[in-house]
Amino acid sequence: MNQEAKLKRFGSHASYEPLGTVVRLACLAACLAMILIALFVYRASAPAVLTAIAFMIVYVQLPGLFWLRTAGFRPRHISTALATGFFTGWAFLTLVYFITELIHTNALLYIAGPVCTLVWIFQRVRGRRRKVRTGAGSADLQRQADSSNALNNMPAAAEDQTASLKRTVSQGFPQRLRAGFLSLSPALCVFLTGALLYTMLMTQYLYLSPEVDHMITMNPDKGFHLGLINSLSHGWPLECPWFSGLYYNYHIFTELLYSVPVRLFGLTADTMLFSVGPYLTVYCFGVSLYAAFREMCARPDRAGLYCLALLLSNIFIARGIDQSIAFLFIFRNENVAGYGVSGVLVLIILIRYWYKEHAGGGFAWRKFLILLAVLMLVTGIKGPFGVVAVAALWGTWVLGLILRQARVRTILPLLLLSAGFYVVYAIILGSKGQSASAGESLIALANIIDITFYKAPLVALMKSMGLPSVLRYAVLLGIFTVFLLTAFFLPFVIGYIRELILVCAKKKAFDFPRVFVYAASLVGFIAMMLLNYHGHSQIYFGFVTVFLAPLIAFWFFEDMEGNRGTLMRIIRGIFIVCLILSAIGLASFLAGEMGEAARSADPGAPGGNRYKSISHKEYEAMRWIDRNTPRDALLATDRYYTVAPKNFDVADRWDNRYFLYADYANRICYFAGAGYNLPARDWEKRLERIRTNDRFFDPADEGRGELARSLGIDYVVVSKRFTKCGDLENEDYELCFSNKHIDIYAITD
Repeated sequence: MNQEAKLKRFGSHASYEPLGTVVRLACLAACLAMILIALFVYRASAPAVLTAIAFMIVYVQLPGLFWLRTAGFRPRHISTALATGFFTGWAFLTLVYFITELIHTNALLYIAGPVCTLVWIFQRVRGRRRKVRTGAGSADLQRQADSSNALNNMPAAAEDQTASLKRTVSQGFPQRLRAGFLSLSPALCVFLTGALLYTMLMTQYLYLSPEVDHMITMNPDKGFHLGLINSLSHGWPLECPWFSGLYYNYHIFTELLYSVPVRLFGLTADTMLFSVGPYLTVYCFGVSLYAAFREMCARPDRAGLYCLALLLSNIFIARGIDQSIAFLFIFRNENVAGYGVSGVLVLIILIRYWYKEHAGGGFAWRKFLILLAVLMLVTGIKGPFGVVAVAALWGTWVLGLILRQARVRTILPLLLLSAGFYVVYAIILGSKGQSASAGESLIALANIIDITFYKAPLVALMKSMGLPSVLRYAVLLGIFTVFLLTAFFLPFVIGYIRELILVCAKKKAFDFPRVFVYAASLVGFIAMMLLNYHGHSQIYFGFVTVFLAPLIAFWFFEDMEGNRGTLMRIIRGIFIVCLILSAIGLASFLAGEMGEAARSADPGAPGGNRYKSISHKEYEAMRWIDRNTPRDALLATDRYYTVAPKNFDVADRWDNRYFLYADYANRICYFAGAGYNLPARDWEKRLERIRTNDRFFDPADEGRGELARSLGIDYVVVSKRFTKCGDLENEDYELCFSNKHIDIYAITD
């Protein structure tokens, strides 16, 4: 068997020319350089990162492959196996986590993943030995041999085939590794390198541990996730790490994944979030996107190129001509959007495998259970993605019934999938103590376009022209959609309309997984434009549309592959021009972020806005709290975040909502000035909490100790960088820790 046939085992149709090898090696060198920078410039802990990676392999990836094998999945490509396997293993780990909390011991959490991994390895080794011994290769290897014969255009004797199969199965790991590397599409390598750069610039390269830096700047949502990881590592139900009596469970399954190595192996939450998160984000998103293109497109050999085109498209530009909110959220993993989108892509693949067997007359129970588990996982990662998936499944089935292309009996699995979604969304994520902050109404037409940089001047212009409000909405909607999809806008819209007409006219087959993609993109867009869902969180509905648009666009181009007409040349030309312009914007953004990352690498540089940072001395105090106070201690803090106290607006729920002290100390903070999850209409409640909290730091208030005891306050933390209250020590306040930036008082009994 020649080298090219061996490479076919990895499903690659990429170029094997020297230029392709140069590109692969350059990408590999760039990725290694980024890793070295993270380790030696930004001081990431190599042992901790390696431990976390080993955990993801042994406790998530390989157990997922074991359960896929048990369910009868036979993925056609390694990318499909890795993507579906990772999310299956993640779902399994989540189940084990909840069982662990029921039985009150970590034993099952320790052993479940390794046991599945060992069984999977045993199965693989036994199967490989059987193939070598008998010479009877699997169907995949036989197809490989057939394709090799076809490439060489000559017949092969049975003994030659057997020998080739034995050599392929028994080749050493270095040979397989080299063959796998050479089989990678150069375009895929560039995509993964660019994605890693984007992610590192948004996370690790903006962060130095307080143990290293004297003053670090923390992204507020990163601090939020940090606290959730710490809390989850100590058990379920999840009490909010800041506020006593409040439970925060919304989109916690990512924090749950991160919390297990924190719980079992003593890793820190910031290591998982800043040092491990970038690699895991790129892995999940990159492999899932590539697998989706390979599985769903007619030209799987172009999957790497399709991935690269998505990266260059700088999709969903807003608030700046060079800034993509979608990419910021995906690669910075803001509110775990990257994992949510990856999960939806994996769902599409699983639906395809399950429905093929289901449509053939069987229920496909084992495959269905994997699909159900991943749907529940996606819902727990980010609720809107689960909402869109369930709604799209029902919409696809109803359309199939209308066209007489779907079976009525499919209603049973749809009901079960909906029940699984409900269990996670309404019971686990919607547990006690939470309150919505979306406002008075569930519906808010086009509220999402407020985030775009062009809305205000455009509205002013249209008003000056005397255009009616309906027409203004239409113009805003059209322009927003163009910026939402960037280079993919034209082929997406034309391809969508064309597919709808062909399917409804029964001129094209009703392909359930493919129609599901169209339905999900439509549901996501409508939900994003109509719902008033927790502030701007409705943007996540639109992310489904954003990241399915390239798939639909490339379907259109593939369907029109042989069309050389003038119209198609124009459409292709516009697409390429838009792609180039978007790529220029992306490049300028990355260049600016590289400068910012370089400034962040200097521990001696100014710490910036003190209300958005935490100092080394404050970190030292939080470590003292972590080591010297009870786990259930309740802190009162004067630390206002994101804005100076003098500028605090009680009507704005987004100000003063985070306490970084609680993140690092892993303790609960009193409400203080935040009032997290309180809608703007409840500003009076927030004001009451602010005034109550202020009493703890007033030396003239003789009743502050009694007030603290009545509210269950155990410690009062004074931020001397912010508050000049003097000495608070009296018979109720006992000074137990002090340094340049922090005084901590214990409330006496």
